Amino acid sequence: MNRVNGCSFFCRLLVLSIACWSLADSVLFGQDPPSLPAGASIPLGTGTVTIKRMEALPYVQSEFTKRFRFDSFRNPKLQKLREDYQLDAVVARGQDEFEKQVLLLDWVHHQFKKFGRPSSEAKGALAILQAIGEGHTFHCSQYAEVFVSAAASLGWIDRELALRRHQDPPQGGSSEHAVTEIWSNQYRKWVMMDPTAHMYIEKEGTPLNAYEIRQEWFYREGRDLVFVVGKERKKYGKSDLPIFLERFDGFGDLTVPADELDKYGFIGYIPNTDLMDAGLDYGQMFIVKDKLCEGTRWHERTVPANPAVDPYFPINQAAVRLVPEQDQLRVVLQTLTPNFLAYGARIDDGVWRPVGESFRWSLHQGLNRLEVRTANQFRVEGPISAVEVLLTTGSPSGRTGRVSVLPLLHRLARSMTAWQKLRENLKD
Repeated sequence: MNRVNGCSFFCRLLVLSIACWSLADSVLFGQDPPSLPAGASIPLGTGTVTIKRMEALPYVQSEFTKRFRFDSFRNPKLQKLREDYQLDAVVARGQDEFEKQVLLLDWVHHQFKKFGRPSSEAKGALAILQAIGEGHTFHCSQYAEVFVSAAASLGWIDRELALRRHQDPPQGGSSEHAVTEIWSNQYRKWVMMDPTAHMYIEKEGTPLNAYEIRQEWFYREGRDLVFVVGKERKKYGKSDLPIFLERFDGFGDLTVPADELDKYGFIGYIPNTDLMDAGLDYGQMFIVKDKLCEGTRWHERTVPANPAVDPYFPINQAAVRLVPEQDQLRVVLQTLTPNFLAYGARIDDGVWRPVGESFRWSLHQGLNRLEVRTANQFRVEGPISAVEVLLTTGSPSGRTGRVSVLPLLHRLARSMTAWQKLRENLKD
């Protein structure tokens, strides 16, 4: 190879190396490093790490999460509602979070003494409760408003839903209804709660959200649905409908009629919980509907492409990413927690300690366990995320037909770092 060709080859090599370094830099450092998934095995230090378990709700950011406004811990109206109506005492005998939420649901239901067309223009939980004391009449929307804010005062997130029948009944009657969905840290999901009927609906022991109820009713004939009513949690099946709730003077019997769930044809999600200050944000509402609703006119709004997922983003979660870092793992946390206060972590069944959104996890030989959770300013704790990692001596074995890209990228990055140092030395 002559001098010119050697120089040309070196230049081409240099250009190629710089291009590779730029690519590695953009992949590895231009965005968050990817997390190690459950089942992954990688070299770490002088050993091998295998992710045995990864149980964590994801962090979701979408056009629907961005629509939501949540009431503030600092809102004095929430404190007044909680204290004036002694809501801590209302839920005190609940044995777990969900039982406490059911007790609050039952309390809201029994605050209303007259049912029917509203005789007052009161807006917001405090004003509605005051108007009830003055003898005014209200219907389902006000039940829902009071429950949303009562839940918010205790640190729970509850959102109002507007419902509409897919087809108007030929015999007439109510076509619309208002219910709510509360986030259950215990069940790690949204759960429909109807304050007017002090009722939620479950299947095989798990409380359902409004869309799950809709699909069970319209596409599986509701045969597996269980209607759970009151703080006593009395259970009914479809064959038990209508369910008598109570009798109101001037209105008659309030029931859960046989066709009640037809009102879940359209589901409108109202994306704010600061109802005592802002009212219901119908302008940003989005609606789930399908072919069953064809020919029936209602509000025209954005329709989520994936109705089983888009409206049901998790909150209060501690989403976990694990990133190799020298001989340790870096834990990176993300959350959508309204009124967020702090993360907490526990290692190997030790004590819970506060942690930041990113911290190093030093591993020992054998099985390592990590649990993380959030807490909001009301001191309500989110669902626990759990990770189990096995550290063994030696390199991964038993790989057949699979190549993990992440270790290759890390080795590439180290190679590029060495090459960059070489370039700097050549410049000197």
